[in-house]
Amino acid sequence: MSLKINRRTIGKDIIAGLTASIGGIPDGMASATLAGVNPVYGLYNLMVGTPIAAIFTSSVYMAVINASAMALVAYDALAGYSGDEQVEALVTLTLLVGLFMLLMGLLKLGWLTRFISNSVMRGFLTGIAFVIILNQLSDFTGYDIQGDNYLADIIDLFGNLNQVDPVTLAIGLLTIVVILILNRTPLKSFSMLIALISGAVLVGFLSLETVALVGEIPEGLPRPMLPSIMLVPELLLPAIAIGIIGLVQGAGVSQGYANPDGKIPDPDGDFRGQGLGNIVASFFQGLPIGGSVSGTALVVGAGAQSRWANIFTGIFVAIGVLLFASLIGHLPMTCLAAILILSGYQAIKPAEIRMIWNTNSLSATVFLATLVATLFLPVQQAIFFGVIIQVLLIVFQSAERMTIMELVPTEDADFLERPAPNDLPSNKVTLLIPYGSLFFAAAIDFEEEAPSADEGHHAVVVINLRGRINLGSTAIGVFERYAKAIQQNGGRLYLAEVGDRVRTQLENTGALEVIGADNVLPAEDRVLASLQKAYEIAESWLEE
Repeated sequence: MSLKINRRTIGKDIIAGLTASIGGIPDGMASATLAGVNPVYGLYNLMVGTPIAAIFTSSVYMAVINASAMALVAYDALAGYSGDEQVEALVTLTLLVGLFMLLMGLLKLGWLTRFISNSVMRGFLTGIAFVIILNQLSDFTGYDIQGDNYLADIIDLFGNLNQVDPVTLAIGLLTIVVILILNRTPLKSFSMLIALISGAVLVGFLSLETVALVGEIPEGLPRPMLPSIMLVPELLLPAIAIGIIGLVQGAGVSQGYANPDGKIPDPDGDFRGQGLGNIVASFFQGLPIGGSVSGTALVVGAGAQSRWANIFTGIFVAIGVLLFASLIGHLPMTCLAAILILSGYQAIKPAEIRMIWNTNSLSATVFLATLVATLFLPVQQAIFFGVIIQVLLIVFQSAERMTIMELVPTEDADFLERPAPNDLPSNKVTLLIPYGSLFFAAAIDFEEEAPSADEGHHAVVVINLRGRINLGSTAIGVFERYAKAIQQNGGRLYLAEVGDRVRTQLENTGALEVIGADNVLPAEDRVLASLQKAYEIAESWLEE
């Protein structure tokens, strides 16, 4: 966490911070608009939260800024508040988000993000993209859409096209066109800002009174404000949902951008940094923020050399608000809506969706279920629905049908693999290797799929457990019953390639006594050495 200024590189950090702030100002206002609050609150978090997070994250380059998905959950959470109560709720919500992120980092739970599958996250982000677009149609068209859900909104809009304000729609479309054109030029980093200013100038010059403006913006720096303890119970779940979104997106930065020393940032450290950024931003009426892949890419692409790049981002945003607060209030709402619509469209990744869809039916189903939930449930409920889907997916995959194969020794001390027989042959050693999980649901499969011990006399079975670092009580019970069934007909069960932890489990549960301590052979460094030894011992026992 070095903040030492390097005179040779500080100039590049200043340029990177200026570039990021120019793109961050319109993006921050658009995010606040999406959250249903005053656009300036999307700048307060950049002024305060972004620099604080930059100081404490493990990632040197991580840009902790506004995110559309987080703003959309905030919109649902703040929908029932207005006026001063809404500001108080925003402060409380952002504080809770920060505390959740900080707690996740302190408990070192960064590893949990790996359990959110690509299918769930892509379904959620695609749904969020559609929701962002649909939520902006009123500001974009100038028609106050009335509907109970997004489908009803679309029907209402197309049923009342005659009430769409053509001037508002034209300014919005022009904003999109300007951004798309400038994105193909060296002015790409300034495209949103230029489009916003162009729209404002055009509306003011032509005195287009039907076009709605942002309205009054508080001048000066944000004043400190305390949260409301009374609002914590009703804002806690939305805060956790926002925190999950921010942490998962931030984990993408941790994995994708190495630090200057070449080391991959610690996700837990990034969690703590994002948490502290939100905690401080909350007291200054900032919107929740999180690690942004696109924002980090912009800072790095603009030449960032150290943490100072993101610190300068906050400084330049503060300067912009101090100097141009009165002008920000004259920006057309349709221009901000256009930026959000374009961002939503760009967030839909057809190539990634196609890959998920073509992988298998399970991935496609999970993607589709999460997408539909995001469209028709409140966003905070949709993210929890996605997490539940993911947990069920993990359980389902852990319970996949087990395949049991037989290993047949060859003359050159090797093994051939073939499907296991239905019944154990008498007076013979059968080597078995189970493929698949020994999770409790799958462990029952072993009992069903293993060769039957009912007819085999003096049958010996050797089961290869190499690589198994843990056995559940169900699997241990299955092996106990299998050993007893074999022993009833005068046979024996051997377990080969057994790790220390598995042997301890067998001993603590009493299964080692049933199977026989000498019949459980430890794993060795040489692959299959233990299996070979178990086979030789079993052969000798049969001969005796």
